[in-house]
Amino acid sequence: TKKHKIPLYLYAQDLWPENVEVVTGIKNPLVIEPIQKMVDYIYKNCTEIFVTSPGFVNAVCSRKRRVPKEKVHYWPQYAEEFYIPMKKGPAKEIPKTDAFKIMFTGNVGYAQGLDVLPKTAEILKRNGKRVLFCIVGEGRYLEAFKNEIKKLEVEEMFCMIPRQPATEIPRLLAAADAAFLSFMETKLFEMTIPAKLQSYMACGMPVIAAASGESRRVIEEADCGICSPSGDEKALAESIVRMMECSDEEQKNMGANARDYFEKHFEKQKLMDQIETYFQEDKKKDVGEAYDKMRHYRNL
Repeated sequence: TKKHKIPLYLYAQDLWPENVEVVTGIKNPLVIEPIQKMVDYIYKNCTEIFVTSPGFVNAVCSRKRRVPKEKVHYWPQYAEEFYIPMKKGPAKEIPKTDAFKIMFTGNVGYAQGLDVLPKTAEILKRNGKRVLFCIVGEGRYLEAFKNEIKKLEVEEMFCMIPRQPATEIPRLLAAADAAFLSFMETKLFEMTIPAKLQSYMACGMPVIAAASGESRRVIEEADCGICSPSGDEKALAESIVRMMECSDEEQKNMGANARDYFEKHFEKQKLMDQIETYFQEDKKKDVGEAYDKMRHYRNL
């Protein structure tokens, strides 16, 4: 790309090698150091780097081999156009019950910090709160998750739904009262804005989150939900009770706020228009350089 002066753009949705260390637990320098060197090489040779959260901008720029801040930009993930608010109503996959329904969609992995839910369910059950956690998805943690639910004797508070096509998620969310997201407690995930948050907000859902950092910032800025610290089952149980005690109008307003924030900050066409300005700027630079060369040769 350097030889032919072709700009190179990178869109980084995860931080490496940090993501490898957190998700796999691998910290051996023989594995991590080569990844560090590869990432340094890629960052150095990129024209522009786009990342999915403001926290990632700081992380990329503060690496040992520093990356100039002027070439690192926050460009969040968007939700596809089929993520829209749908009319509230039952879904065949979810049992008919008057329990308060909270839905999680996506990968059921260790990084998602879902181990907080069975413990939270136990607290809610003990306090006589009727809640149904609807888990849509699959992943490495699923079997251990089911075992923990069984161990704590809260099976009646969970509805497990296999992985669904993305286009089915808005319909399923419309059968729930609130959407849920959580993370394992790490510095990395404090910097992360998960794509599921954009899809929840696009569907106009009130959000209950066991997350800190960037996810919490977005939810609080949007005024679209209630947050508690990662991994804190007591605080999460309190958040759920607070959401249950909100009036229908208050919950409806949270959903409307979520959609409004999505349209202002995460809507696909707006983000495409935004990134196009970077392409146009580099195109202007290339044209300018070509014009300067042409004038130079004319004057010879």
